[in-house]
Amino acid sequence: MEWNVLLAPAMMLLILFVGVPEIVHHPEEYFHLAAIMIVLGGVVFAILFGTSFKNTLSLLKANSFVFFPQKRIKPEEAIKIIVELSRIALTTGKGALIPEIEKIKDPFLQYGVQLVVEKFSEPFIRAALYNSIDEMKERHQTNITVNKNAAVVAPIAGMVGTIIGLIQVLRNMADPSQLGKAMALGLIATFYGGFASGMIFSPIAQRLKIMSDEEASLKRLMAEGILFIAKGEVPIKVEKYLLSYLNFKAIGKTTDRS
Repeated sequence: MEWNVLLAPAMMLLILFVGVPEIVHHPEEYFHLAAIMIVLGGVVFAILFGTSFKNTLSLLKANSFVFFPQKRIKPEEAIKIIVELSRIALTTGKGALIPEIEKIKDPFLQYGVQLVVEKFSEPFIRAALYNSIDEMKERHQTNITVNKNAAVVAPIAGMVGTIIGLIQVLRNMADPSQLGKAMALGLIATFYGGFASGMIFSPIAQRLKIMSDEEASLKRLMAEGILFIAKGEVPIKVEKYLLSYLNFKAIGKTTDRS
């Protein structure tokens, strides 16, 4: 888990403690089960109705990666591996890469090297690798879109709760003891909807977009490196080109290690 994922809720709690201490000291006054059910029910309905059950399960898994991200090879490490593979392919032939395939932990890189070993043409390898990247981006975009839709639906569900609360207020005008409960439902439902939208679903969608872009960039780096190996380019050329995918600070560190 990255430190900023922990820092964000900690900062929010600190702001609430300083700015609105009543929420911290009397949290039970801001808990309303009916309002939670209205907002949560609206969001769940929108997700289930708007996508397939398979995509819903994929959404739950993808959202968990925001808090517990998958271990992924770093770009600097990928470059190092690809440069070494290009050296082996150039000096002893592409067939010598067969024992190296099992040593590669990243499935995408392993798949690409397998295509090289099996001597597919460069256009075929390029198409296969970039089709895989496009499929991944489409899959990720589905999860991002569902989270964005949930961010839109949550405030609407909160407004539905507000309307229900107003109806209850008007229905119980003759009984003042019931007015407070009805108004609480209306106001807290709006609060829950806004909170869920701005503090949960929108940040998750943004985080997933960043993670997707980073993974796509890493796979493009690998794809270009694999294509260089297929063309039989010299290792120094492979390294210099792939380093262009990194920022200057990372290039400096990678060059120093090599």
